[in-house]
Amino acid sequence: MASPLSVTTVVVTVLVLAAVLTPAAGQSDTNYSDPTRQRVHRENWCMMYGNGAMNPNRTKATGAAPNFYNGPAKDIDDSTRDLIKNMFGEKYSNEWDKLCCDPSQILTLHASTLAAYQLLKKCSVSWDNFFSLLFNFTCSPHQSLLMNVTSTFSLPYYPNLVLEADVLVTDGYKSKMYNSVKDVSLPAANLKAIVALCGSSDCNEETFFTFIGSSPQSPFLINFITETGKNHDNGTMEPILNETTLYNCYDVPDNATFRCSCEDCISEVTCPADPIPPPPKKPFKILGFDGALVVILIIYLALFLLCLVHVAIMYHYKRTKNRMDPLTRSASIASSISEKHIEAMQNKVNQGCRVIDTLLHDLFCAWARFALRFPFIVIPVMCAFVAACCAGMNFFVMTSAPIDLWSSPKSQTRADKIKFDQTFVPFYRNTQIIITAPYIISFNYTLNSANVPDNTTKLFGGIFNKTIFGEIFKLQNSIMNITASNGTKNITVKDVCFQPLHPDSDECALISPFQWFQNNYTLFNETDKKQNTTFIEHIFYCMNSPLGIADGSFKDMSCLTTFNGPAGVNLALGGFGSSEPTTAKAIVISIPLNYHRDEQKNADAELWEQEYIKFMKSYNHPDLKIAFQAERSIQDELDREAFQDVSTVAISYILMFAYVAIMLGKVSCCSGSEVPLYCVRRWFVDAKISLGLAGVLFVLFSVVCSLGIFSYAGYKSTVIVIEVIPFLVLAVGVDNIFILVQAIQRDMKAPDESTNDQIIRIFGKVGPSMLLSAASEVIAFACGSLSTQPAVHDFSIYASVAVFINFVLQISVFLILLSFDKRREAGERVDVLCCVKASQDIQIPDGVLRPKSPLYRLVSDVWVPALLGSVIVRFIVMSIFGLTFCLSIVAIPHLEIGLDQQLALPRDSYVGQYLDYVGEYLEVGAPVYFVAENNEDLSEFDAQNEICGSAGCNISSMVSLLNVYSHLPNYTRLAQGPNTWIDDYFNWITPAGNESSCCRVYKTNTTNNGTVVFCPSTDFAGDCRECIAGEDFKMGRPNSTQFQSFLPFFLNDNPDPNFCTLGGHAAYGNAVNYKRRINKTTHAVTSLNVTASYFMTYHTTCRNSSDFIESYKQARNLSNYMMKFVNASIYPYSVFYVYYEMYVDMINQVAINLGVCIAAVFVVSFVLLSFNFMAAVTTTLTVLMITINMFGLMYLLDIYINPVSLVNLVMSVGISVEFCSHITRSFAFSNHLSRVDRAKEALAKTGSSVLSGIFMTKIIGVSVLAFAKSQIFEIYYFKMYICIVAAGMLHGLVFLPVFLTFFGPSRNTLSLKPKGGFGVIDSPEKEPLLKNRSRE
Repeated sequence: MASPLSVTTVVVTVLVLAAVLTPAAGQSDTNYSDPTRQRVHRENWCMMYGNGAMNPNRTKATGAAPNFYNGPAKDIDDSTRDLIKNMFGEKYSNEWDKLCCDPSQILTLHASTLAAYQLLKKCSVSWDNFFSLLFNFTCSPHQSLLMNVTSTFSLPYYPNLVLEADVLVTDGYKSKMYNSVKDVSLPAANLKAIVALCGSSDCNEETFFTFIGSSPQSPFLINFITETGKNHDNGTMEPILNETTLYNCYDVPDNATFRCSCEDCISEVTCPADPIPPPPKKPFKILGFDGALVVILIIYLALFLLCLVHVAIMYHYKRTKNRMDPLTRSASIASSISEKHIEAMQNKVNQGCRVIDTLLHDLFCAWARFALRFPFIVIPVMCAFVAACCAGMNFFVMTSAPIDLWSSPKSQTRADKIKFDQTFVPFYRNTQIIITAPYIISFNYTLNSANVPDNTTKLFGGIFNKTIFGEIFKLQNSIMNITASNGTKNITVKDVCFQPLHPDSDECALISPFQWFQNNYTLFNETDKKQNTTFIEHIFYCMNSPLGIADGSFKDMSCLTTFNGPAGVNLALGGFGSSEPTTAKAIVISIPLNYHRDEQKNADAELWEQEYIKFMKSYNHPDLKIAFQAERSIQDELDREAFQDVSTVAISYILMFAYVAIMLGKVSCCSGSEVPLYCVRRWFVDAKISLGLAGVLFVLFSVVCSLGIFSYAGYKSTVIVIEVIPFLVLAVGVDNIFILVQAIQRDMKAPDESTNDQIIRIFGKVGPSMLLSAASEVIAFACGSLSTQPAVHDFSIYASVAVFINFVLQISVFLILLSFDKRREAGERVDVLCCVKASQDIQIPDGVLRPKSPLYRLVSDVWVPALLGSVIVRFIVMSIFGLTFCLSIVAIPHLEIGLDQQLALPRDSYVGQYLDYVGEYLEVGAPVYFVAENNEDLSEFDAQNEICGSAGCNISSMVSLLNVYSHLPNYTRLAQGPNTWIDDYFNWITPAGNESSCCRVYKTNTTNNGTVVFCPSTDFAGDCRECIAGEDFKMGRPNSTQFQSFLPFFLNDNPDPNFCTLGGHAAYGNAVNYKRRINKTTHAVTSLNVTASYFMTYHTTCRNSSDFIESYKQARNLSNYMMKFVNASIYPYSVFYVYYEMYVDMINQVAINLGVCIAAVFVVSFVLLSFNFMAAVTTTLTVLMITINMFGLMYLLDIYINPVSLVNLVMSVGISVEFCSHITRSFAFSNHLSRVDRAKEALAKTGSSVLSGIFMTKIIGVSVLAFAKSQIFEIYYFKMYICIVAAGMLHGLVFLPVFLTFFGPSRNTLSLKPKGGFGVIDSPEKEPLLKNRSRE
């Protein structure tokens, strides 16, 4: 990582020490050392020469004040010229014949500029300009023209020391100098070099020069004055430091090969302007209102008026018809007869359609006859089938892993994740703590620092209170000392943490502000008595110079971490936003742990995380609020949630089961004083507890069978399947039970008809209706399984199989049990206790029909007349449902997409608070890696130019584009430019002399195959030479052989803050994947090919689902865009992409899944309703309206579109079929003439079964979920289930009957035959009354 010297060593040391390390004062000409003499300002004349002594009033100065010397410059000899050439190049050695410096000053200047050279050498212009200032100030023979000593002071033995001086520059010089250095980047640290050169991230040209001149570390005060600023010593000074002596950053100096890149020189001359993000999409408005709403309302009003006219015409026609004279009425009758002839002709045309009805009726009758005749064959066979399926539960595996729940194995991001993990290393396990001190007030602090002007006061957040800061420091140390055990050894954090310098160092890549003290509490607690500074000054220094290695204001302490990397302020602190970091409200501690591809190797890390979580849960401090998480936290919380609401779900199921068992029964009551006693005693016979429990058990068996079948196939079940499927199957399965049982209860057995014959007859009538609903659901769910989203796919396949098995059990075993129960009831035996026979006084005589249930009477006698009796009521109902449908359509575009992570967690989860803190306090988002899989040899210049971002690289290179688009963080969601290994590699390998080159090899050591041995940056004593001699380094880059030879050295070289900070081990050790060809004989490397590498940056902070989704979309779009200019496959990778990719196409997925399911409903309905197009359309339209209204309800309840809600929407299609199909079929096969009468009959006969079988069952069960502890249960199960049931009930029992009265399918007269083959249950009005009791 590039780690520059602080401004103390880079600027002040260069400008002062290099200028004053000269011969002793006694060697200078005393005539020229007299400050009282008239100043001489002319060419070849100096202003300072020679070392003096330390200024006692500038205690923070890093060197002695120079002696005043206003005398002639010295001649340069050959040895000095050669020294300058070797140190700085031929340009400076031949520039002058006289100098104001000697060889010792030249050596000092070279040593003092090494760090600055590493900072700026990426851009040759930046380095040349900056160095020219240093060289002119130190050695120029015309020093007196640019400088004037304005004040001196005396000390014993040093009579004339410089106290203050003016340096003349032009405004253009200052501007040009600053602009040439301000954009140079440090890729590994993702910072600008100006941060170190200016002493602060808040820098401009004035503060840049002011800081250089007024720094307390300077032995004397330097005033950079401009040409128009003041009278310059009687006008004898000249502005030789002017803009003509500098290059523009986009120029190409004589000693350079390439122009500086746009990454380091943002110039309008050579660089394209930043792209302009597309404007936000304007909302569709009409007269200031929502355009969609206006259009929908206009359409609705038009249809409303048409319907109103239609109703008025029909009403007028009806009244006119009733007042007809006999002649007209005869004509009407004739017309009616004609209509009957037309209907007869139509029935002849549709003759083939009744084949379906006949076939279904005959098949169900034949099956019922077989099952009831051979019950002891059917039951064992079905039991064996169920047992075989249930045995699959031995292979049952349930997963709550988030990636299995939300990411498709075939998704692009899942493939990218696998590829990234295999090519590089898996993304680390994130362990993070966010700490605030909300009860500690902020405070003002006057900095006594060498890095800022005197009396600078800053506002510091409460977390920097020494007591609080120290307490958090201790907390971090306690965390780092946590030990776990796996039974055989103790596990410390260093056993599992990510160590960027491994194996050379075991220091963890811990990021926190305490790394600015090298995690040493003693250093934090000290005070620099000499400088009168505390830890606050050092914190401020590191905030502005995270790469600083010597804080002169605080014991020369480094800001670098224990692994020699920076602890960036945006990563270590939080909650300051656009304000200064000193106002931070939170401290962020991040401890990355290694993540292995082999899950078994993660066991130690999981154990350590477990102990860490225990510790954090037990830690408490009254002044601190702490949020934390580990990699295993979400998994643990999801597992806890899966069992947290088990009791709630169990109670819900039990209540539903109890309701079904009780409500299937039908008690025959009498009138008079005996009613209460009779009802109680008769209930024991009429009850259907055993039958109801059997029906409920079949629901459970069907669910378990479904799980078992897919367990055989190796499927892993998910939490959603376990939580949702039983509710669904109970809802759709129980309705069929109610339909069948209540049909038999309402039927009167003929005198010569056996119980089995009665059941066969009834089953032939209701079986097709049961098949219609079950088949629609099975096929709809099967179509839903085509979804690529795991949650929807898994739910659909499990639901489809479960519903099918439940239907099979109902038409087989349940039918047989119903026959047994009917015979028990006929034998007047008590339910459950079948051996106990009821007393004679409660027996019902033969030929007597049981009365209607209260719910049946409520529907048939109250609800039907109220709803369908008046055309005005029906018109109002249609209007209201039409309006809600239109408004729901308008709401769809306004639905939010995503799933807030907090909702997936228990309400009391500690992770929820952590996620809240992430959104509130973190300054950057998750890391994002742009991976380039190279199609060309990256050791070749052309291939490099497509990737790199330094001088000579293409303007449209990968790194250049990433830098450009990082300037638009609000649009691209990139917080900063990328870390670019290839540019740092070019800087690292660039020769700079044997003693200063980063890339060095031992002069004498070689391996057995003759290759050189690398000399690491940490080896100062070794006899080393630069890897490439200067004359062999052409074009500013290594050639192909050099590139291949030394790349592994770079990737394994540790950065050293005192010598070479560019070593790539810490920053890029895992960033480059390459393959080497090795000579089998000599074992020497013959070639090296970079196959893939990544360039890391950060997303902006993601605070909600939409931020995560947009971040992924922009990263993917940018990758696709870059591939237009780069001959490489590029993909983005971040740890959260696998969970949010599905939301990019969520709307299409919802439309496709629901569209396919609803289309399946139409096809099945069309076939099983005898190809009655209008009946199928009616059923499908009602299902569609329910689904659309669900979207409207989701908008009102602030429920997002996500896989969980999509599962519920798919489920709503299945449940909606139950609410619609039975009533529609009953209407289609009714024998009444008018649509109104047919609708009344259909609603009266099937409405109560639908109401009791689905609505009441689900309402009772779902209501319990309101007490669930899980937020996802409350929102996506309780609220959505209530909406599904309510919408289904209202549409099925209110809208559908009314719609049928207006637009229902024509009467199918062919469906009614004397044997009752195709009709519905005989009309209750034709049934005999109960003896001595009224049915009403």
